[in-house]
Amino acid sequence: MLTLLDLPVDILWRLPLYVDNIETLITLAGTCRKLRSVCSNTLPQTIFQLAAASAPTFFSPHPHFLVMAVAPQIRDWALGNEENSRRLRLAFQGGIESLYEFCVNDKSLNAGLTLDRIRTLYEARFSVINPFADKIDKMAGNQWYEAENFWSGGVSEPDTVYSDSNRAAMQIIIYGELFGSSMRPFLESGARGHRTGSGSGSGSGSGSDSDSDSDSDSPLPFFDLETRLDFIKYCVPDSVCQDYPGLHVLPVGPYAPENREDLPADQYALRHILGCRRWRRMWADAMAMVGPLFAAWDAENRPWDEEQPGGEVDGVWRLKLFRNALQTMGLEGMQLVTLPREKISPDVLAKARGMRAQIEVLREPPPVYTVGDYLRASVSQAPDPAQDIYVCMAAYWPGTD
Repeated sequence: MLTLLDLPVDILWRLPLYVDNIETLITLAGTCRKLRSVCSNTLPQTIFQLAAASAPTFFSPHPHFLVMAVAPQIRDWALGNEENSRRLRLAFQGGIESLYEFCVNDKSLNAGLTLDRIRTLYEARFSVINPFADKIDKMAGNQWYEAENFWSGGVSEPDTVYSDSNRAAMQIIIYGELFGSSMRPFLESGARGHRTGSGSGSGSGSGSDSDSDSDSDSPLPFFDLETRLDFIKYCVPDSVCQDYPGLHVLPVGPYAPENREDLPADQYALRHILGCRRWRRMWADAMAMVGPLFAAWDAENRPWDEEQPGGEVDGVWRLKLFRNALQTMGLEGMQLVTLPREKISPDVLAKARGMRAQIEVLREPPPVYTVGDYLRASVSQAPDPAQDIYVCMAAYWPGTD
């Protein structure tokens, strides 16, 4: 009697097209050497579709985990291509579910995963992602609130924050995977970057003005501020993210009238996380592994402080730029704050040392955009997640109109 393994190899190679999800594929691959070989040759696009069929059980938090998994492909597909960047912004505007559906269904993006990539992500969940989420939980989650005498000195910065630590961790990682490479044009001495995403006609206008023309005539592209803000506004939704003169929020996706009552407070949570002392101290420790700090870790003013970020303390802008460079390295960068030094990838440490060396020789900080007709907030052309979030939720404070 013929068995499955007696079938011709060219037929066996089609087996993955008929399994129902990624668990079945992995089980099939583990049955024998021949089927392992067959499954290892499955197209990445097919594997991604099977992974999507397994969500959210196998890839949580859903849909953030799978978006994070293919975010580098989204970045490479859109960066430097005005039309693709425009389409990416439209996907952002539908919210994280819309971005996920775009990743799964868009034929030109053609996102895919390999089994090796899935294994790497599975290992990273326990070594990096879960410890990172745990650190966030101690800054703005249940563990933080459980501190004794919370409102009476139990924590240094008590606040009312509604945070899902796992989701917040993914939002930070996805931001880095999407926009971290846009740091490069501003770190390479003498480089002049070409921004992409501007003028896409999607109607989300931030009203930002560039204070420099240094974003032209270069082979080094970067995502412009409006693309970054679209991700924050719609994929990190919050009821406090509202129109003000110079920043527009479309009534679509999470802000569609039927959805506004169920909005999370994700921007407020990230604003607290990215500005709190624990976060800055954690990244100061990471920076110190690479080299001496450019300034005291607590010398920097936060976006909502009365004085402008950076102050007048020598080296503070370099401190902030280096921290932004590290924390936008995406998943691999989170090794710096979750693993002991001896377990951090040598490539990650080498990359961090390289960025520090580039920042050390810069003569001035990256040029800025100015956001808001009345707010007039300065936002770096280089990725700056804390300031991006600040201007998206700035209507929460007086002074925007």
